[in-house]
Amino acid sequence: MSEQPTFESMWEVPDTWQQGRGVWGGLPILTMVEAVVCNEVAGREVRSITVQIPEPVLPEPHRVLTRLIRRGSAMSMWQVDIVRESENLTVAFGQVVTGEDKNLEFDPPCEKWGTAIFPQVPEHDQVEIVPIRPPFGPDFGQHLEFRPITPLPTMGTDAAVLGWINLPQKTVAGESWTPAQLLSIVDAWWPSPYTLMKTMRPVATVSFSANLLIDARNIQPITGERSPLLHESSVSSVHGGFMSELRRLWTPDGRLVVENLQSIMVIK
Repeated sequence: MSEQPTFESMWEVPDTWQQGRGVWGGLPILTMVEAVVCNEVAGREVRSITVQIPEPVLPEPHRVLTRLIRRGSAMSMWQVDIVRESENLTVAFGQVVTGEDKNLEFDPPCEKWGTAIFPQVPEHDQVEIVPIRPPFGPDFGQHLEFRPITPLPTMGTDAAVLGWINLPQKTVAGESWTPAQLLSIVDAWWPSPYTLMKTMRPVATVSFSANLLIDARNIQPITGERSPLLHESSVSSVHGGFMSELRRLWTPDGRLVVENLQSIMVIK
């Protein structure tokens, strides 16, 4: 099999999006997906992404290297590397899968296969917006809209989180979600163990894998503005400070949008 071409672009990582030393992990995820969308052929939609971010992604110039690994009859796989320009250092890498909608018929219909259950929660406009920004939260929180339903960090009794999440309407009023935005914003909420912990101990994401389970164009705006999404997350189990966290995003009418599995390590 012949070597596939690599598409290269520059990414000036923005300031004010930090989570610790580096930027919030959702930004590299968004950038990777957008790079694939720009280079994929028409008719192949984003299905999933798997990402590793071994180094902090600093607010400075980076190269984005996007390479098609294989294009099959039903799906394609892409490799995306983010390289810090000043050191020629790969700081994040991932694989993005795209696929065609084959319009296959199943018996019973595949819409009935799912077992995930939409949580019973108050509607988003019944939940107050809570500002998430320093000194309470990370820098990047100022760019998003959080409506927590479950208790805030250190104030709960379960390692579980429910809340409405959105991009502030004033910046993109009337626009719908994109696949890149959906796959990145699932990473926006604080780790669910923080609700249970007595103090917020430093943690790091070891691996990130997310599946997009809806056509982003089918998430209809509400009153002319982007629809909020319900964020649901919980810890499955923990061993030696290493944990598995399951995250989901839902539409207000109960459709599953993104399912995300993260491996998280408590650093100290």
